[in-house]
Amino acid sequence: MNRNLLATVLFTAVLAAGLQAQTFDARRELEKARKQTLPAAAKSIEENTDAKVQLEIDAKSFGNDATAWGNVHIIANRIVGAFSEVGRDQMGKDAIEHDVKRVVIARLAEPTDDVVELKHQILYVSTSASDKAMTVLQNVIVSALEKALQTGHTATP
Repeated sequence: MNRNLLATVLFTAVLAAGLQAQTFDARRELEKARKQTLPAAAKSIEENTDAKVQLEIDAKSFGNDATAWGNVHIIANRIVGAFSEVGRDQMGKDAIEHDVKRVVIARLAEPTDDVVELKHQILYVSTSASDKAMTVLQNVIVSALEKALQTGHTATP
């Protein structure tokens, strides 16, 4: 009987240590985004469009939302895809290079439609950062960029 109790206690201690190691840490996610995810996305945008665009994240808006932080990589990929689509020809590349210098990613507090705006050479990408939002984000960004940059392209649905 004592062996079973000892085994249960040891198992519980090991399980608790494992769960503690998997605890979500927003600071680590922010550091990962700033040092890996966003610089890689900026590099891809430059390779595809010849434009240097800085990406940043509004960490405060993401808070401790593990799902949102987990989707930062996908958000960055959707932004790269949108820039690549808009910058598929010289007219789009020129418009991006002239009109977009920075992208700021923010999480919407409420699960509403994503909002993308271009103001003063800053593209604001506000998203609920939910798994569902990730499926349409690239089209939302492309549509907003095309409209703001007036490249004459039409967004593909």
